[in-house]
Amino acid sequence: MSKYKSTTAALLLCTAVSLQAQASDELDKIQREVGIMEKILSAALKQDTDNKVRNVSSSYLQHQGVVFSFDVRGSSRWSTVFASVPDAPLPPMPDIDFEELTEIEVLGEHVQVISDAVVVKTQEAYQQAMEVMRESAERVREVAEQERDVSREIRDLEREKRDLEFDRRHDKDAKEQELEKRKQALQASIKELEKQQQKLSQKQQQMRKELAEKKQARVKEQKQQLASLAKRVDQSLSLTLCDYGSGLRNLPNDEHVSFIIRGVSEGKTEQVKVFKKSDIKKCVVGDIKAAQLLEKASTYSF
Repeated sequence: MSKYKSTTAALLLCTAVSLQAQASDELDKIQREVGIMEKILSAALKQDTDNKVRNVSSSYLQHQGVVFSFDVRGSSRWSTVFASVPDAPLPPMPDIDFEELTEIEVLGEHVQVISDAVVVKTQEAYQQAMEVMRESAERVREVAEQERDVSREIRDLEREKRDLEFDRRHDKDAKEQELEKRKQALQASIKELEKQQQKLSQKQQQMRKELAEKKQARVKEQKQQLASLAKRVDQSLSLTLCDYGSGLRNLPNDEHVSFIIRGVSEGKTEQVKVFKKSDIKKCVVGDIKAAQLLEKASTYSF
């Protein structure tokens, strides 16, 4: 009886070791296939997005599937940059915080090199847009300073006018006619300066409006560029899975191929796309097209 038990235990141990070795062998195969697919995806994404994809990495979650993650370097910085120019209330119209424009310039020093052509193109567009914003902000500041100067002149003249009125009331020996003449001259100067101040105020208001419109237009353009880039990423993923998805042959059919995409959603959220392995197989054999595969994927931001 004990000999039978010993034999059974030995068989169970051998079976367990065999199953463990088999599982390890399957994981090794999946790891190799995932590594190859990672390189294929990286090359395809960079080609399809003009080198705007970086940091492609992968991992495998047993019983869940393969997870790829990567960063998309689009124009997402624009919305932050242009939003930094304050929309001051009118009236009154406080100064623009020009110190923020200095911070804008620093961004140009941290552009990561993807390729020489891409960097040159990006920097040129960036510098042109920044120059437009900087010049507009400088003009607003100049008009605001002129308006402040006029306001100071008006205050000085008003003060002199009050002094004259005080002299007329308390200095009985003062020449009444001379004081009245000076008072009228002061009133005329004040009236002229007030007209000038009104014109400057209207000019500053118009310039601020134009500056805000430029900012809104650039933010809108950035959102359109980001949406276009996200669409190119989606198309690249679906086409690549249809063309090369057969390379994941050892991935179980009931598991998934997921993507964590950073940089195509507003804010700091990540976009997640989950494809079923069974749907990928259908696309590989031609039962569905890449666009249909993309529609079947679960997509959400997290």
